[in-house]
Amino acid sequence: MSKSLAVLVAMSMAAPSLAVAGPYIGVGIGGTRTESTLTELGLFPGPALPVPAPPTPDPNFAGDDDFTSNDVSFDVAVGWMFGRFGVEIGYTDFGSAEQRYVLPESCNNLGCQSREWTAKMEMSGYRAFLVGSFPFNDSVDAYLKVGAMNWDADYAGFERNQAFVPGPPIAPRYDEVTFSGDDTALAAAMGINLKTDSPFSVRVEFNYYDVDTTDMVWNAQLMGVYTF
Repeated sequence: MSKSLAVLVAMSMAAPSLAVAGPYIGVGIGGTRTESTLTELGLFPGPALPVPAPPTPDPNFAGDDDFTSNDVSFDVAVGWMFGRFGVEIGYTDFGSAEQRYVLPESCNNLGCQSREWTAKMEMSGYRAFLVGSFPFNDSVDAYLKVGAMNWDADYAGFERNQAFVPGPPIAPRYDEVTFSGDDTALAAAMGINLKTDSPFSVRVEFNYYDVDTTDMVWNAQLMGVYTF
């Protein structure tokens, strides 16, 4: 039994990989979901939102401090597969994560103005992966990627009227907050590669990035790949 198992393992190791081998380039489009809090992002309008708590805000609002946003992402990648294993580098533009929070109205003897606080995070990053491919058949590979991303982000928080009202604000407003940040984060991905009889293939991919100012950054995308 052990001799037969050894023969099967040896045959498997010696067999040519079904994975697409060689250099490749890819272009992708997808969606990014960012989950965080105003506290983690550093975009709270002061020590706390005004009391009483804001009335019903936009549909994404889930509490005074929660921040959740979805946006379109764009991705380019180049890599080289050596049989079932390879390396990849790439660039991702995660778009703009934004959420708005309704604040209590400001009123005086002339009337009232509606108010809202807008928090934004725009992020992009360069990444490097080690890739492992697991072929199912001649047409489909599954793959895993692990590596790191060097990211940078611009943060902004500001107050404005919900609807345009002419004239100056009738009450004091929170100060605008703007700053930038960058760091290196753990990155991982998984997906399937749908091959054709031509050098072109299509990837369906899910990525995770451990950005320290967020609870999570997920990215799902379709990528067209050309293998040379």
